[in-house]
Amino acid sequence: MRLAALLIGLLCLALPADAETRVALVIGNSAYERAGHLPNAANDAVLISQGLRSMGFDVTELTDLDEDGMGDALDAFAAKAAASDVAAFYFAGHGMQYERVNYLIPVDAKLSSAAAIQRETLSVDQVMQALNAAPISMIFLDACRNNPFAEDLLSKAQSEGRSVNVSRGLAVVQAQGDQLVVFATLPNAVASDGSLGNSPFARALDRHMKTPGVEVSVVMKRVTADVMAETGGDQRPQQLSQMQREFYFAAPPGEAPRPAVPEPLLSVYPGKVSVGDEVAMIADLPHACAPFFFALSPSGKFTPIPRRFFKTVELSSGQTRYEISPGSRYGLTVLPEDEKGLNTIGYICEPPAGTGNDTLKALLRQAVGAARQGLEDGTIEAAGITTGFQVRPFTIR
Repeated sequence: MRLAALLIGLLCLALPADAETRVALVIGNSAYERAGHLPNAANDAVLISQGLRSMGFDVTELTDLDEDGMGDALDAFAAKAAASDVAAFYFAGHGMQYERVNYLIPVDAKLSSAAAIQRETLSVDQVMQALNAAPISMIFLDACRNNPFAEDLLSKAQSEGRSVNVSRGLAVVQAQGDQLVVFATLPNAVASDGSLGNSPFARALDRHMKTPGVEVSVVMKRVTADVMAETGGDQRPQQLSQMQREFYFAAPPGEAPRPAVPEPLLSVYPGKVSVGDEVAMIADLPHACAPFFFALSPSGKFTPIPRRFFKTVELSSGQTRYEISPGSRYGLTVLPEDEKGLNTIGYICEPPAGTGNDTLKALLRQAVGAARQGLEDGTIEAAGITTGFQVRPFTIR
């Protein structure tokens, strides 16, 4: 791909020439009629729009859209996405999940009952389908903010003695094709609107996507680190990807994209739980990795988690997804006897068959030691065998 330099202010950023068409739809909903005002959502739309334009995107920037406006905007953008090389979608505002489907909420939504959710909102599934025609697509959802709609529906159902499968956080999705889906926080958790004019996620995304020569998956790792630092670990963005190709917002001059090898991704959520809550986890791992999952308590108690507890799905990325979700047959429910404080869940890739249990035990000891030192990703070595590991912390209150 031929690249040309574009001077923006004092930054010299290498962007694709006109051979690559980039389009984006950015929506920020602040002025909710029945859910109060989200001060920063519209500001976030302006910030991200400016950043994407500086990266060569043709941006459609819209704020405070009602139900018809959101549908019309997506319909118009679907045609632009289908004719593009790269399509991006960013939404800041209220979002919720119902029956494990995610919905983005327009400013005029009433949502007086669960039955109204599908009528009055825009589903993330629709967004994914609209962008799926683009060779590369990216969806950024800064849409898990403290949501009175979900709270009202849950409160109403409880007062009537009913149950309703509604959450103010978003549910895990499966990306399609060369698609990246990014949540501003972990599934089933709430993101911050921010107190500095923009959300922590929007500021971090705008800052890091402008760094030349950094592939988008690495950009998101840097975004995650910044958001966690700003929120004291309360908010952790998550990326779910099926992308087979590398994408650079600002690639180094003259450097052609290299075939992407999907990196292993481990997510454990929510970040803070209490007795009776369920801990969920997803690991997208290469076929060559036979994972040995484990949990580690604050005092160092080691508990294996058998692979049969996990639902497995073969992904088109050449990876296998291992998933334990709330309500699954083998759930990870926090019990009264579980140790309070900072716990850890993780895995190592088992050594080759025939290596012996002593080597496996030695590798697990290495992984536990690394986890207790605060390392979350890396490699470990024992008896001449090197393998990968990942761990993720969560707090039992």
